[in-house]
Amino acid sequence: MMIRELRREMREIGIFGGRIAISEVILFSIFLADILMLGLIDEISLSAALLVNSTFVLFFVTALGFLQGALPLASAHWEKADKPRFFATVMGSLIIAALIAGGVVTLFAGYVPLLRMLGFADDLLAEAQRYIIFILPGYALAFLYIAVRNAVISTGDSSDFMTLSLSALLLNVGLNWVLGFGVSVASITIPGLGIAGIGLASSLVEIFLLTGFTLLLWRTGFRPVRMARDQMRQVIGEQCRLGLPVGVLFFVDSTLFSAILIIVGRHDVQGMAALALIFEWIALAVMVPVGLSEAIIQRVSALRASGGSFQILVMACMCLSGLYLAVLALIQFGFGINMPALFILEGEAHPALMLLLNEYALMGFGVAIMYSHVIIVAGILRGLLDVMASMIAVVLCYWVVGIGLTLIFVEIMGLGSRHALIAVLLSAVLAALSISWQLHRSGRKFG
Repeated sequence: MMIRELRREMREIGIFGGRIAISEVILFSIFLADILMLGLIDEISLSAALLVNSTFVLFFVTALGFLQGALPLASAHWEKADKPRFFATVMGSLIIAALIAGGVVTLFAGYVPLLRMLGFADDLLAEAQRYIIFILPGYALAFLYIAVRNAVISTGDSSDFMTLSLSALLLNVGLNWVLGFGVSVASITIPGLGIAGIGLASSLVEIFLLTGFTLLLWRTGFRPVRMARDQMRQVIGEQCRLGLPVGVLFFVDSTLFSAILIIVGRHDVQGMAALALIFEWIALAVMVPVGLSEAIIQRVSALRASGGSFQILVMACMCLSGLYLAVLALIQFGFGINMPALFILEGEAHPALMLLLNEYALMGFGVAIMYSHVIIVAGILRGLLDVMASMIAVVLCYWVVGIGLTLIFVEIMGLGSRHALIAVLLSAVLAALSISWQLHRSGRKFG
């Protein structure tokens, strides 16, 4: 009986979470497509867009975590068929997203003047300004998209996620080409706008995504509701209480790799390049666990609301994560395909870098395993409304241990990129152990 329930749970969470996970990978590919297109324009345009996007990604990833505060609450209300509270929770999330969007737009209004004060080159600033003007509407809508998408996930339906994501990717490539480089058909000519066209394409794609997910949410029966001031304060306060620790966790996640690269890059440029490629691959590889974790939050929240046991669900999540990592291990070590090396188009022209990638392959894969485990377990804990423990574990392990050991190894002891990667691996192992212990404690509490 237990095996049958486990298989059923794996199938359900695999289908539901698999669609979300694949859509995450597709949406991540949109960013890669933008990089490829910008690289075809010129190096200044590519550098300007990467600089602007690197700042936005920090806000976006933090907001991605912060807005997850609504997901377990909305999921529980939906499971109980409490539509008024579900509607109120979604409205609260949209209000928070709108406030974040307004803050980010305001900050980017002073972004180029700040870069000018820091001494950036005028040609880079000119390109950055053109890019910001056209992509800023897309930046603002991206936060609303997170809130709407979370609301749809909370209903337990991800059937149209892949269709929307794949359509957005194809639309992005087409609009990038038309608006960035221009086209001429018969007597009709559309001039290319360069980096401004790439930014405009991104904004149009964001409009498409937000519209698509809004229609999915509308299809669930959601309608905007008016809330009294006290109710609004209560709804938003509850979401902030849950979302703030998750936002901190996501912020720490997103800054660890950047901090390591900055420390190593001061002494070992080639080692920094190798670590950057490994970290880029890890970021892509964990998109699947990230998608699964969002589905897990919904499923655990629904079980918590209905009073069911989540032990089978935990086992199913671990089995699915293990199967995914086993496939990656088969590709990496069974078939001998070093995946971070695939980011280098002409590997034979960089033999020393390829040697480092091969040397660091096992440790890099170990970091991916630990990161995936942390993401999955943190998703389970969020479904149980346990958010503080995972935040504390990640802050202590990633920042104090990871960055602290890297500073000792590289700055004080004069060691290189290998020991920086060892520090990252140790911090990830400690985070995985800490968060697993917290899951064990929460499991005994909820049964």
